[in-house]
Amino acid sequence: MAYLPDDVPTPEPTIDDKPFWDACAKRELRFQRCTACRKFRHPPVPGCPNCKSFDLEWVIALEDAELYSFTIVNYPAHPAVQKVLPYNVAIVLFPSYDNVRLISNVVDAKPEEMMIGMRLWLVWEELTDGLFLPRFMMNSTKAQKR
Repeated sequence: MAYLPDDVPTPEPTIDDKPFWDACAKRELRFQRCTACRKFRHPPVPGCPNCKSFDLEWVIALEDAELYSFTIVNYPAHPAVQKVLPYNVAIVLFPSYDNVRLISNVVDAKPEEMMIGMRLWLVWEELTDGLFLPRFMMNSTKAQKR
């Protein structure tokens, strides 16, 4: 089951983030890492903000993370989400990857269950066009079954 309705606009890859979305299509969460200074970064950019190198690689991320911040959306940002209000928008932190952050959703959490610092596990949501989106769950038992 989808977290958000099918008619919500999907990501449109750019030249910089296309490798990220290509990896997601294989159910792999990957982050950019500079091969010069070894710093991770997200969202993807062509040059390293740390050392200015243009040399990069894409590294598979571990599937667990933590909730860095969130908001509960009560007013529709798009007409398609009117029927699923309220929903959360989460900033997910990956401490093992230089604290890169990814904007996503926690699909099994009610608004009152969301807590900054809680552990999260990666799950994949398949959209109608074959695109896979990285989503997260707070319950590791459910995440393993998905």
